[in-house]
Amino acid sequence: MPYTRPVIIEPYYDKPEWITNEVTREEIISLSPQSSEQDVELFLILLFGYNHINIEQSFCLSFNELLQQEEVAISGGIAFFEDESKYILPSCCCGLEDFSNVIYSISNKQSPWMGHDPTPGITYIGDQAYVWPDDQETLDSNVYFPIQYSYKELIDSLDKTRKEIQGFIEGPLYKWINKRDKEIAGAMRDRMKQWIMK
Repeated sequence: MPYTRPVIIEPYYDKPEWITNEVTREEIISLSPQSSEQDVELFLILLFGYNHINIEQSFCLSFNELLQQEEVAISGGIAFFEDESKYILPSCCCGLEDFSNVIYSISNKQSPWMGHDPTPGITYIGDQAYVWPDDQETLDSNVYFPIQYSYKELIDSLDKTRKEIQGFIEGPLYKWINKRDKEIAGAMRDRMKQWIMK
């Protein structure tokens, strides 16, 4: 059965000095209540780097600068999976901060913005939804096939995906920061919900 997941992509920024563990970079990181400490650290590397927050300062000063931001951008979003080897990722200029807009569009049977170069999209026929890896007009239909969901299956999966990102914010992310500063952990949990779950 196909499914969806919240992901971040390409966390290839410099590591802050206050992340003391060695990290292994991965192109795609799924976010969930089961995310590892390394997943959290890659998320933070991307969050601070992508938003040009000064990481050459202390943990507290870096987070205080981040917490002052009205909004943030985080490359990633919702990924659509047929299985572990066939999936469609959000592409350039799509961010995790667009999470709620993607769900809103799908709940109204519209094709959400999921980035460009390539430009993924969704079409609906009856009770089926088809997630395409690129603009259908430019696709070679003999090579590229959509991931097919029943519409109900897709809506149910997106509801689970919303719970996964919320569980990541309240669980692994909160716990990682809380080990270092309880007040910042609470503030980050609240701000992440405003930035992402709006």
